[in-house]
Amino acid sequence: VASLPLVSSAYDMVSTAYTSTKESHPYVKSVCDAAEKGVKTLTAAAVSGAQPILTKLEPQISTANEYACRGLDKLEEKLPILQQPTE
Repeated sequence: VASLPLVSSAYDMVSTAYTSTKESHPYVKSVCDAAEKGVKTLTAAAVSGAQPILTKLEPQISTANEYACRGLDKLEEKLPILQQPTE
């Protein structure tokens, strides 16, 4: 999904705005930096805790991924706007 031009360009726009806001407002930057650090810590803990479960569920996850990819392919066919970058 992230490789779709519409999604990718929208992400780039939001990322640029976020970075610009952080650089322009020191108080916002400190809050954002603290939030980012918290998210990184929580993500690391979640990944390490979930790894054994993910390993056991790998065949089911693989099957779900195949279905999701097929669904995304159909969605791309029906909505060609997904292939266009944001204006």
